[in-house]
Amino acid sequence: MARKIFLILFVLAASSSFAFGQVAITGQIRGVVTDANGGVLPNVTIGAKSPALMTPRKTTTDVAGSYLFDSLPPGTYELTYSLTGFKTGIRSNIAITPGFTATLGMELQIGMAEQSVEVSAASLVVDTANNTTATTFDNALLQGIPSGRDTFSTVAQAPGVATSDFDVAGSQSFQQSVMQVHGSLPGDQVYSFNGLRLNWPGSTGGYTSFYVDNDSLSELQVVTDSAQAEVAVGGVYMNLVPKSGANTMHGLAALYYQSAGTQATISNPIYNGSPVSAGTPFIMARDVATNLGGPLITNKWWLFGSWRLYDLKESVLSVRNQDGTPTTDPNHQSNVTLRSDYQISTNNHLDFVWWFNEQNRFFRRDGTYAFVSADAAWRQIEPAYILQTEWTSAFHGFLFDTRFGYLHQVFPLSNQAGTPVTALNRQDVTLSTETGAPPYSFVNPASVFGVAEGVSFYKGHLWGSSHTFKFGIDTSVNRNGYNYTVNNGINAIYNNGTPTQVYAYNTPVNVRSIYHETALYAQDSVKIKSKLTLNLGVRYDHFNTFYPAQTSPAATFPLLFPQRTFAQSPNIATWNTFRPRLGAAYDLTGKGKSVIRAYFGQFDILEGAELAEQINPNGLSTQVYTWNDTNHDGIPQPGEWNLPTNLVSAGGGVVTTVDPNLKRPYSNQVNVGYEQEVFSGVKVGVNYYYRGIKNQYAERNLANLPSDYTATTVDNMGHPFLNSVTGQPITLYNLASAKVGSSNYLITNIPELNTNHYNGVELTVEKQMSKGWQVLAGYTLQKQQGTYRRGLTDDFNNPNNEINRNNATLNYDATQMLKILTSYTFPKSFNVALNYQHYTGYPLDPNNGPPTAVFENLNQGQVSVIGQQIGKIRLPNVDLLNLRFSRPTHLGDRFTLEPIADLFNITNANTVISEVPTGGNSFRQPTNQLNPFIARFGLRFSF
Repeated sequence: MARKIFLILFVLAASSSFAFGQVAITGQIRGVVTDANGGVLPNVTIGAKSPALMTPRKTTTDVAGSYLFDSLPPGTYELTYSLTGFKTGIRSNIAITPGFTATLGMELQIGMAEQSVEVSAASLVVDTANNTTATTFDNALLQGIPSGRDTFSTVAQAPGVATSDFDVAGSQSFQQSVMQVHGSLPGDQVYSFNGLRLNWPGSTGGYTSFYVDNDSLSELQVVTDSAQAEVAVGGVYMNLVPKSGANTMHGLAALYYQSAGTQATISNPIYNGSPVSAGTPFIMARDVATNLGGPLITNKWWLFGSWRLYDLKESVLSVRNQDGTPTTDPNHQSNVTLRSDYQISTNNHLDFVWWFNEQNRFFRRDGTYAFVSADAAWRQIEPAYILQTEWTSAFHGFLFDTRFGYLHQVFPLSNQAGTPVTALNRQDVTLSTETGAPPYSFVNPASVFGVAEGVSFYKGHLWGSSHTFKFGIDTSVNRNGYNYTVNNGINAIYNNGTPTQVYAYNTPVNVRSIYHETALYAQDSVKIKSKLTLNLGVRYDHFNTFYPAQTSPAATFPLLFPQRTFAQSPNIATWNTFRPRLGAAYDLTGKGKSVIRAYFGQFDILEGAELAEQINPNGLSTQVYTWNDTNHDGIPQPGEWNLPTNLVSAGGGVVTTVDPNLKRPYSNQVNVGYEQEVFSGVKVGVNYYYRGIKNQYAERNLANLPSDYTATTVDNMGHPFLNSVTGQPITLYNLASAKVGSSNYLITNIPELNTNHYNGVELTVEKQMSKGWQVLAGYTLQKQQGTYRRGLTDDFNNPNNEINRNNATLNYDATQMLKILTSYTFPKSFNVALNYQHYTGYPLDPNNGPPTAVFENLNQGQVSVIGQQIGKIRLPNVDLLNLRFSRPTHLGDRFTLEPIADLFNITNANTVISEVPTGGNSFRQPTNQLNPFIARFGLRFSF
């Protein structure tokens, strides 16, 4: 019989032909009802009600006295237990967040049904059923803690999460941060909108094209480890749940303002004994938001809408205009969110969400270089929208969850208005400067379509235990494109002001890439007796990518790039993987106050259109030439570089293929932890995390084998090599003259990258808002080491790239992190909130590259190597302390007016957070520092 049930559920799940990244945006309540002697009670009628529900729900206990309420929207619940001959039992104040399972036993007392016994569940904070490590930023945390009002600065507050940027009062809110957690790869992250993964499909597939209005969210759930089989990613998973209407009208109107007048004067850091300009202090930030929700038809149709307008302008002190004043960085963001919830019948619910975002950056700078002038910055005017719908249906104990989603984005990086088509992009690798024009411009159309289907059901008495089964299927269609142009078709490269190379591009090109994903998952949460829960799951993932037929106009240099029409490719990579997710949770006392957890899982690393983009012969390709500036004007004329004998290398799809046996990268995760409620509503936990990354890939230039290089301590002119990072002599490798310019890159798995691993221990304290007090805190002690990878285009056949590659400290390795979020309401409704974050300084420099030494006068032209083992040099430790003071005034029974004063970087720490990593005259020159102390003032009206 059980086999038939599994088969039926599999067929039902598979009947939906498209799905994408479905995951829990709801919670559960389950338990066992007994009498005073501990005997189980079947046929108990249980009702659940909450302001989050349009209509109350009902269920009955089975022969084992067990019950389950599944797919409960986040909110506060009350359960009523009724059985003839027993007093009515009531459990109130049950807080449910996304992914949380509340295990509630209930003991009924003999008596009349008209009599009742009420038990409060206010201290229900330990989830004794799940293994998943998750942090939920509910409305109290989203609205009550001083931080940048964006997704990235919010997620940065979660224990264990390290990000590429340090935000002060929203100073980084115009650009998404790269995030990692417990040793995950940076960018291995999912942006899930109302439970549906809708990442930007380009590159590795781990980024977003959508910026969200935090005031429109009811919850922001961050899953970091030990996820169940329905979750695709093993890194940072962000589940953004929009607010909905309700049976009573509710709304918000808020205004926040800050400016140079509310900001301390920034102090210049000292470099080589003199102050240098660095930092991006505010000129002005204005943030206006409003939303409204309520019933169109009570208990039947709810509507919610929100709108936000956010303008931000900063100075870029390290880059100066011709008149000596700092350049500016103005940005604009607007959002609209509309949601409709409709209760079709008691067992059928339909909701629809439309998200719209316009993200405009008027001087977006290339992150490759520290000092990018205004004329070399891009102009980004980017609209994007998401359409979603979800239908949930209960049928004879089965719960069906179907979701549709569509993301549409047009992302341009264009030249500044008035930029001449003859303007030349100039890059100096040692001075870390970029001037003249952007390195390229493009328009990036992208779309994602998906539909998600999940089926779950509960069996309280099967094979001697209770089971919560869930099955699902995920499939998606993802399209990404670029229309590239490069001014003059070239970039000019300099080394400390001396012309060295020219990069010639095959532009203009119109590039298109497609990939499909399909996943099947099955999981079972097995409750064995009263204390042990096994969470058993397996996930199957299918991935394939290709590029369609495409044509581009004639190239700027048609003799270098003659072919312009290309047929559709076969599948470039086709992967089929099975990944286990196995966990156990043991309730030590059986009272729901403490739990021991153990977990092992495997997770595929996220993939996007990267492989198709990399080998597409119509994609952005380069030819690199030595440049002999014979007339010494600093401008490359064709006769100075465009000669076959000057070619040193080529890159792009024309010279790149993929190993037909390429394996999909994945991570192994191990987690062992203990969690305990220490007093009412407060839980503490300790966890050990291990992660190993396997099957990472990069390139090998098959045309240049390691044996084609010769070790040398002097350049072609007889000058000894001196490492500009350490000041010591260094041995480099000179490519045989006959091999210079030969390029045949193979993307393949790199075995030496299998050494990459992470170990960490984390202590946490958490208290949800109650009695005017909330706490979220975490201390992480960690280490991430292995073999350094420069990215997909890293050539592992080049011995120069092997210098100082091994035994590296990787990525955003803050060896210690401490985060404390708390707020407390004092007498007379005076609120004080604190946001403190400490990070050990990152290795130099995960954003801008490791310590790098640049050399000239080898056969292959300019050579860059890692000048010192990564981790030997670290940036300074970062400490950020933010405070909030507010006092809400209640206007009648429903309305509240709350003035707010947020004080950011209250210690006015001017900590350097980035430095020039390239050896030479500017080595370790500060390029950015924390924004200084600033006060942000707000006024919030809510009801």
